[in-house]
Amino acid sequence: MANQEHVKILKSGVNNWNKWRQENPETLPDLSWANLAGVDLSRANLRGANMKLAFCRGCNLKGADFEGATLYGANLEESILNSSNVEGATLEGAHLKNADLSESNLKGVNLRLANVQFTDFTEADLTGCKKHTIEQLSEVKTLYGAKLDADLLERIEAELPHLLRRATEASRLGA
Repeated sequence: MANQEHVKILKSGVNNWNKWRQENPETLPDLSWANLAGVDLSRANLRGANMKLAFCRGCNLKGADFEGATLYGANLEESILNSSNVEGATLEGAHLKNADLSESNLKGVNLRLANVQFTDFTEADLTGCKKHTIEQLSEVKTLYGAKLDADLLERIEAELPHLLRRATEASRLGA
């Protein structure tokens, strides 16, 4: 369960939260199972945080820093995560349906069993991602401009080329 003091500080505002993180660099936040729905977390320092099974559906997480965080099973459906840093985090089993991860850094992220249905990965960096499948990625909204490992890019070009087009272009072409 979440450390309620950590949840309280985070809900008091991103400026207070980021200041607290600066003053307590040795403390890894425990936000597991926290209900953060509706909280504006844009530009929040969530680096290394335990957010296992956190409920963040529909949150504004634009520009947030999740580097090395545990987001196992977190509900991030319909959340705005564009321009965020998720490098090295685990999104295993996370719910990212209809999320916006455009222009985000997802290098080395664990996507095992993550629901990425209709997720926008426009210009995201997905190099070194682990434990994802081509079937899983076949359900994303777009991979237009995304950085992908060469072998994965080759498979997508061969099997799912519509994902490499802009979402508006792909829908106009009936893909």
